[in-house]
Amino acid sequence: MHSSGGRRLGAVLALSAVVALEGSSPAWASTTKYGHVGAADGALRPGCHHYPYHYVVKPPSDDWMLETWLYDPRGKPRGSGDFAPGSDPERGHSHFGICRSTVVPGRYTIKARFSWTTPGLLPTDPPVDHHRWFRAAHFRLHR
Repeated sequence: MHSSGGRRLGAVLALSAVVALEGSSPAWASTTKYGHVGAADGALRPGCHHYPYHYVVKPPSDDWMLETWLYDPRGKPRGSGDFAPGSDPERGHSHFGICRSTVVPGRYTIKARFSWTTPGLLPTDPPVDHHRWFRAAHFRLHR
């Protein structure tokens, strides 16, 4: 009986350690550990124009992807982008196309999700997918 309780206690401690490690960096929490996005404030010009933003990724593997989304001050989606190794550098610039007639001036938000894949623990294990959200970036467009 004593050994059964010892195994049970060991299993509970091991499970607690795993939960604590997983809970320390959940996939939905925002982070800057793996990179960031940002944009400067600017003027909302008449017509349709490209408004630049930048990104930086710090990939822990060579198999990564960055997805970005732009939201206007009313929370409506206004554009998106994606970046991957081979076609995009780990730090760079891009832009969102915005037409003044369809948006309002104010605070815009860029959300970004960073994903990468690592090999499984054993050669027969499938690859492991990881996802982290960057801290949202905000910038203002005024008339």
